[in-house]
Amino acid sequence: MPCLQVFIRYMLVIITAAYLNYSPIPPLILTLTQINLIIAVYFVFHFFWWLYYKRSGANIFMIRLGAWMDTSAAAMALMVDPFIIPPTIGLLLIASVGNGIQHGFRIFIECMVGAFILGVIALVFHFIFIENPPPYNIYFYVFLICVAVFYSYLLVRRLEQMKMEAVIVSEHDSLTGVLNRRAFLKAAEYLLLLNERTNIPLVFIFADLDNFKAVNDRFGHNTGDKVLCYFASVAKLRLRKNDIIARYGGDEFVMILTDTTVGNAESVLQRIQVEFRQWAQKNGFPVGVSFGIGTTREGKNKLSDVLRRVDAALYDEKRKNGHIR
Repeated sequence: MPCLQVFIRYMLVIITAAYLNYSPIPPLILTLTQINLIIAVYFVFHFFWWLYYKRSGANIFMIRLGAWMDTSAAAMALMVDPFIIPPTIGLLLIASVGNGIQHGFRIFIECMVGAFILGVIALVFHFIFIENPPPYNIYFYVFLICVAVFYSYLLVRRLEQMKMEAVIVSEHDSLTGVLNRRAFLKAAEYLLLLNERTNIPLVFIFADLDNFKAVNDRFGHNTGDKVLCYFASVAKLRLRKNDIIARYGGDEFVMILTDTTVGNAESVLQRIQVEFRQWAQKNGFPVGVSFGIGTTREGKNKLSDVLRRVDAALYDEKRKNGHIR
């Protein structure tokens, strides 16, 4: 999409440059030389914007800067347009809608407000310098553009909502509401890269519900689902917001505690274990939970190696407590 966006920007500015340079009426306020200089600055800016994106990726400051450059250039084209009904007013619509769809609802709101304010200012100066009052049909033209922008606003907002809903569905376990395995692996890889660069402490944990099969066999799968959901809710309550918990599969959960020690992690897990066991006993469920704990090593860590060590620690814990025979 950034490639397409740069292409569209260049195509529109080339069309605008041709329109103003070959117009039978000279532009308002500025000379063609000054206008072409502004166009050249626009070209150069987006060329370096593209180089920055290729090297460092997009960030919110650069996205906003590019969007405001588009909106300002569209307002400038509107201001110097020599015709009573300026076709360049459509550039404001394209700038706000294009950046909004590309970069999301928040940027769309900023571009829409900016296009409205700069558009009104540009139109006022346009008719002052053209020394003619606005004709009747310009009001209808502006009204239609406002309707189009508002309709685009509704569409972008709905698209943003649908995107967020899709992300939630794709990354969360439908039963317990915690992250699913795919989302966990993605987050874990990112945290390992962060650990490699900043040496932030990470504690990996596997949690496995003891005797869970007996609960399913004796009470049914609906009760088993209730047990899974309760454990997930207890774990989420006891973990911090910057920690990660995911359902890894079946009755097995995985967690990553960030910027903490093994001792602190064991204290948290002990509270989860006690609270979950008390709830299970109160409800007559013969189920508990075992944990396997592991940490990253100095330097680069492969996720598969870390998980293998933590899984081995979980196996030893369950065997020690008599849950594996």
